[in-house]
Amino acid sequence: EVNDAATSRAPSSLLQTPETLRSSFSQVEDIISFLGLLGSAAACKGGPLSPTADKVASFLIELSCTGASQFPFTEATLELVTPSDQGRKHPLLDPASHAYILPASAFGGIISVQNGGPFWRQRMTHKTLPILSNALQLQAKSQNPPSLGTLAVVCHMICCLPGSILGESNIQQILPTMVAGLVYFSKNFKALAQSEMISSKPTDVLSIILAALTKILTISPEYVTKFIGVIIPSLLLLSSSTESSEMYIPKQLLVFQCLETIAKHTQARNSILREKDQVVAVLSALVDHPSMIIRNAVVQVRNV
Repeated sequence: EVNDAATSRAPSSLLQTPETLRSSFSQVEDIISFLGLLGSAAACKGGPLSPTADKVASFLIELSCTGASQFPFTEATLELVTPSDQGRKHPLLDPASHAYILPASAFGGIISVQNGGPFWRQRMTHKTLPILSNALQLQAKSQNPPSLGTLAVVCHMICCLPGSILGESNIQQILPTMVAGLVYFSKNFKALAQSEMISSKPTDVLSIILAALTKILTISPEYVTKFIGVIIPSLLLLSSSTESSEMYIPKQLLVFQCLETIAKHTQARNSILREKDQVVAVLSALVDHPSMIIRNAVVQVRNV
C-alpha cells in the first residue's frame, strides 16, 4: 500500500519538513524502482509477459507527465503532489516537481536494457509515445519551463532509442523540450546547487539532457542546427559554472564534448563564429581549473 503522504495531492502532506519530504520521496522511489525492474524483466522475457511490460511502461510515462496513473495490476491510483504555480515556474527549486523525475528514471531504466528480443522497444515506444505527445502538446501552451518528468522522459527516449524507432517526426516534436530544458538548467543550475536538495535526481536530469544532446549532435546534427544559437550560450553557462564538486566534472566533460562536436559541424559554422569571442573568453577562464581532466578538455576544444 502506498503511503498517503506520497500520494495525496494536498501540498501539506508532502511539504511539511525536509525530513518528512525525504522520507516520502524515498518511499515513492522504492515503489517506482520496483515497478521499473518488473517492467524490464517482463520486456526482456517477452511472449505472454509483453503486456505486463507495456502496462508498466505506460504507467510510468503517464505518472511522469501528468502526476497520476492507475497501478498496472490494481485499481489503486498513484498521485504525486501537484506543484504549485510557483513550483511550475521554478521546478528545479520545487521538491514536489522532483518526484516526477522518479517514474521517468524507471522508464529510462527499462528502455536502456540491452537484452530481450529485437522488437520489444519498438512495441513499447508505439504504446508510450502517444502519452508523451499529448503531454507535450498541453505543456506547449504554457510559458513555464518544461516539467522535469516530461523532460526526463524525452531525454531518456533520445538517449536509449534508435532514430529508426522514434521516427523523424517524433524526434522533431520532442527536441524543443530537450533544448528548452538545457536553457532552463543553464540559467538556474547555480541556484539549484545552492539549495537544499532532497535528492540528486534534478542534477541527474542535467546529465541526461547533455547525453541526449551529445547523441543528436553526433548522429543527426541537422535536427538541432536551428537551435545552435541558443545551445552554445547555454553550454557556455554550464561550462563556466562555479560548482566545484567533483560530481560536476562528468557534466562539464559532456558540455565540452558538445562544444567540440558543434565546432566540427559545418552547418553550424556561422553560429559558432558569432559566439567565437564568448567561447574563447569562457574557455580561457577555465585553463586554470583545478582538475587536470577539465584542463585537458578545455585545450582540446580550443584546438578544434
